[in-house]
Amino acid sequence: MTKSLPTAFTHCPACGTLRSDAGQNPLRCAACGFVFHFGPITAVAAIVKDAEGRVLFLRRAKDPGKGKLGIPGGFVDVGESLEAALVREVLEETNLTAIEWQYLVSFPNEYHYRGTVIPVTDMFFTCRVESFDNMKPQDGEVTSFEFEKLTPDVLEEIAFVSNRQALEYYLNQHG
Repeated sequence: MTKSLPTAFTHCPACGTLRSDAGQNPLRCAACGFVFHFGPITAVAAIVKDAEGRVLFLRRAKDPGKGKLGIPGGFVDVGESLEAALVREVLEETNLTAIEWQYLVSFPNEYHYRGTVIPVTDMFFTCRVESFDNMKPQDGEVTSFEFEKLTPDVLEEIAFVSNRQALEYYLNQHG
């Protein structure tokens, strides 16, 4: 059974009282007055091209989307800027150093984790890397890399709807 985030919180995170308003957003605790808005968490992703104009894809090693294609990216840590998260995620997943980036577009996403749907806002950047010479997949997260032209067949293999939307947007903007 999949639950929404407001439904997953059955108790007040501040005082532990059982919620009488389970499933409502915001959470309003009648016992202590604590109010919490269930907003999306933030993630970043990079569209990286090689000299031939092909996009760098990674093959996902685990769920969600195990075996499907993705682009380098991940969640933004607390206290981290979008740009710092982008550089960190590209390095972690590919061992590549991002040296230039430009904001492209954002799309809402849903991250299904252990039966709970977590709302996410994915922010996409075009990105240039220093070199592809030291590229290696992150253990346990990425099985391999592929450079592909953006075609309908490739877009069908994308793990997340928001990634597909961003790549379609990129294709429409940049050809």
